[in-house]
Amino acid sequence: MVRGMSAGFQAALLALLAAALYLPTLNNGFVNWDDDRLLLDNPAVARDDGLAIIWSRPELPEGFPNYPLTFTTYWVEHRLWGFTPAGYHAVNLLLHALATALVCLFVRALGGGAWVAGLTAALFATHPMQVESVAWVAERKNVLAAVWYLAAALAFLRHRRTGSEAAYALSLLCCAAALLSKTATITLPFSLLLADRVLRGRWDPAALARLAPMLLLGAAAALVTLNAEAEPPAIAFLERPLVAASALWFYARQLLAPSALLPVYPRWSIDPSALLWWLPLLAASVVAILLLLRRPPGLTHWGAGHFAVTLLPVLGLVPFGFTEYSFVADRHVYLASIGVFLIAALGLDWLRQRQAVSATALAVALVVLLGVRSARQIAVWHDGESLWRYELLHAPDSWLARNNLAMALINQQRLDEAVPFLEEALAIRPNYAEAHNNLALIRYRQGAFAAAEQHSRAAAALKPYDGGLAKNFALTLIALGRRDEAERELRHALRDSPDAAEARYVLADLLLQQGRTEEAVRELQAAVASRPDWTEAREKLAAAKTQMDTEGHR
Repeated sequence: MVRGMSAGFQAALLALLAAALYLPTLNNGFVNWDDDRLLLDNPAVARDDGLAIIWSRPELPEGFPNYPLTFTTYWVEHRLWGFTPAGYHAVNLLLHALATALVCLFVRALGGGAWVAGLTAALFATHPMQVESVAWVAERKNVLAAVWYLAAALAFLRHRRTGSEAAYALSLLCCAAALLSKTATITLPFSLLLADRVLRGRWDPAALARLAPMLLLGAAAALVTLNAEAEPPAIAFLERPLVAASALWFYARQLLAPSALLPVYPRWSIDPSALLWWLPLLAASVVAILLLLRRPPGLTHWGAGHFAVTLLPVLGLVPFGFTEYSFVADRHVYLASIGVFLIAALGLDWLRQRQAVSATALAVALVVLLGVRSARQIAVWHDGESLWRYELLHAPDSWLARNNLAMALINQQRLDEAVPFLEEALAIRPNYAEAHNNLALIRYRQGAFAAAEQHSRAAAALKPYDGGLAKNFALTLIALGRRDEAERELRHALRDSPDAAEARYVLADLLLQQGRTEEAVRELQAAVASRPDWTEAREKLAAAKTQMDTEGHR
């Protein structure tokens, strides 16, 4: 933010600020919230032929939209440092630092000036709402997509300024990379159209024509993702604009004055008959009209427009899987926040032109305070136990936090501590399959097989085609001596969950106990193909093959 500082040097300093702030994440581990499903238990990450799987499937893992560029980074990193958490956190840190530098360069390209660009990027680097995207390994898609998004934006502005076709081609390439990292970046062409209007002072049909390929790429990516997305919860059509407007104001308030930042905010109960729920929509409409009437368009217009447009895919107008838990999440505002930070920087710049020392001191104090708050939030994401205890502290009615905290305790063999949290989760949400399954797992390990069967049967009834649930149910049935029933449950689940390696392993073990060695070998081969790093399965497969050869020579 020093007058005369080159754009590149300023961007590099801001990147260092972001990297320094997030250095403590290198001491963090994984959390039991999508880190397991997207990385640790994702078969494509560990397999040597994983890239072929990553680039050929619309879902990865099963039930999740595939973001092939994001999963490619995991695949490459697994070959460098296995499942060591620090390596993955380091990459997230570097991507956030790079995104911070690109924010600075982008705001300068918009005409914001060195002071405004520097403050906007500094707020982007240090705001505590960004912690979720950076400190959570499973949100690699957010920080990776942001880098490509901002690179595409810079390249497009360069093309519009210079006419360079190479810059235009680069913008399309980076746009495609952003979409392959996270589909929510479909809003990029709309943000760029607003930016072009600000720079030219009018709408230019040439910009729209040049952005058409980005729109087509985004539409194609959206169709693939929507088809792969798990069936979302039903949200009444009339409630959706009320949810969207409330979410907009929630994000704006949290960015300007962050309060308790939660991994899962309590889900709102929308009542269209109550006037209170219509006020956010009315206020948002008034702000939009006032901005449209104001001429000429300026950076404030772009900031407000970018904020609203970038959030459109996650506001609830089109329901998606996460809306089962909450209508808002910190990670959703990672890119959209640039608009609000720019408006805040413009406001402080206005003050600086009248009270230079006061405005600069205020800006520095704001960045420092936000950084301190972020440092505290980074510690929340240290591991699964710390994350879910923090969630319960601020959202004591959360059934999800109770189940996930229990799972973190189970992973540490603290079974007795986990039981009360699962029982409380089921008291709040009786039809919660995962909580039933986790209680079944605990009772099985404790030797209480009748209780384990009761909870396993409840979980299987709620999710009849889940390989993981079927595996636990089968183990209980085997312990009770009901092997035929266990085999039926496993085969039933594997028809719809063919990559459930642990279910195949249990089935193979069951077949070996019955002397059906050849069938067991086939199941173990499928399990090892799905999880090639699974040493125990490889050893059992080798032993089964030896046994089969011995039987063949008799």
